[in-house]
Amino acid sequence: MGKTKQEDNFSNNVYWYNFILCILVVFIHARNDGAFTVPVVIFGSSIFNEMESFFAVDIAGAAVGGFYLCSGYLFFRSYSWSQTLAKYKSRVHSILIPYVLWTLIYFFIHVLISRIPSLAAIFQEAPIALTWQSVLDAVFNYRYCAFLWFLQFLILYATVSPILYFLIGNRYLGAAAILLALFTACTNIIKNGQAAAVLNWMVLYMLGGYLGVHYKTVIESKKVSTKFLLGTCVLAFAAFWIRKGFPGVFGVLFYSFAFAAALWCLTAWEKGNGKDRTMPVVRDWQKNTFAVYMTHFMLVQGANAIISKFVSQSMWAGIILFFSLPVICFGAAALAKKICRDGNLFLWKILMGSR
Repeated sequence: MGKTKQEDNFSNNVYWYNFILCILVVFIHARNDGAFTVPVVIFGSSIFNEMESFFAVDIAGAAVGGFYLCSGYLFFRSYSWSQTLAKYKSRVHSILIPYVLWTLIYFFIHVLISRIPSLAAIFQEAPIALTWQSVLDAVFNYRYCAFLWFLQFLILYATVSPILYFLIGNRYLGAAAILLALFTACTNIIKNGQAAAVLNWMVLYMLGGYLGVHYKTVIESKKVSTKFLLGTCVLAFAAFWIRKGFPGVFGVLFYSFAFAAALWCLTAWEKGNGKDRTMPVVRDWQKNTFAVYMTHFMLVQGANAIISKFVSQSMWAGIILFFSLPVICFGAAALAKKICRDGNLFLWKILMGSR
């Protein structure tokens, strides 16, 4: 049986939500004022540097939490005890295998660069020993692709998903568990940095799962009105200033949640009689968010290093490149998918988790 109109609308909203968040993730790593060191001073300030900081830190900073919220929702919206093994199998193919393969790809790229003097000079790459220890370190500690900590956390959350489902499956126990996790995260009781980070983002992952278990019908069927959308935007704006004033764990998590809520309402907003949708049907190239996530780091780092080295170190060049990088990343992903027979090659499927 085909999808219902409601399911199609929900899928379209999810694609738009992830597409916008993926652009913000690219901006996080595209920041290049460290490579383009000649500032452009306008009205007495380095305006381009401040602009990049605003997009890459203040705005895009909510993207990571937004992805965890969505990941938790999508994982648990169809979860049941009978689906546990199927969920494990699905995440092995969609997350674990791509994680291992991409950590190895990045590792061998860095090894290759370190052995070519001209490239090593451009990217300031020190010699890398090719040993079993260095390979295992690259995989377990995402040594050469720091952004993959996000996937490693998702793997951990999927591993303990039965425990999480036991907690959030009950409306009251779930609410208490999320509040306890939030309290623990905000009070900095956990001193180990890695463990604290796992707990911090698990708050949003659990919250997303809680919404998926208990409020799936409301979220996926409700038509978002203009007033409700404006309300979530006001909440996101207030959360932004709370985060600026109190840049602790609570500020980050609250801003991430409020931003994600406003973004979701934007994708689901229906004007007038409900027939006028804000978001058009998503294009195929916009669906390549996983491919962009996995490849964007090497693209933005490479482009920033090469352009600043051989073209200009002025922030005029830097800011133009900064805003062009999401386009370059999505274009490169679409081209790679087309070369891989529109994603039908086995290599593409295994690297992208069958997406």
